[in-house]
Amino acid sequence: AIGADDTDYVSAGSELVKLDDTDARLALSRAEAQLARSVRQVRAQYANVGQTRANLQLRQIELAKAKADLARRRELVAGGAISGEEVKHAEDAVRAASAALGVASQQLAGSSALIGRTAIADNPDVLAAASQVRDAWIAVYRTSVPAPVAGMVTRRNVQLGQKINPGVSLMSVVPLDHLWVNANFKESQLRHIRIGQKVDLVADVY
Repeated sequence: AIGADDTDYVSAGSELVKLDDTDARLALSRAEAQLARSVRQVRAQYANVGQTRANLQLRQIELAKAKADLARRRELVAGGAISGEEVKHAEDAVRAASAALGVASQQLAGSSALIGRTAIADNPDVLAAASQVRDAWIAVYRTSVPAPVAGMVTRRNVQLGQKINPGVSLMSVVPLDHLWVNANFKESQLRHIRIGQKVDLVADVY
């Protein structure tokens, strides 16, 4: 849409040109969806840290239990109450529980590395997605071209349906409170010209 034509008076901030914002709004929707997805993924990472921490505690308990069982069986094997094979099984259980504890510890370290010492709001993935939302919102905002100053529209070059490239001049707005005129006088006419003299201007346009 074109909101002003040549010789129209426009106020500062009034919309001069409205660009088609379909692509920009679609990009904004995609950026917002990506931000929501990033927040959910980071929340899942925090939940995973809690899960792996609980698993680590479980493995610690299992290792302590396996060690206690091994200690009891070693006491009993001396009196002949159980066989040496049961002690061997208890030792294998301790080694298995210790290995499981090591795996759980590594899993917790890996999960913690994904979130670092950050909250959801300042997580790098969330910040990157939020930046994309801001960029997309600015692109939508820039589909409306406002008048930078109040004044008269001149040299309107834009047409409805025209594709606009960045940097192309669409129209000019001449502020009426800062008008000035270039007057090219001959040297023979400068003798009686003084600063501050009043002049009469006659225009054959507008």
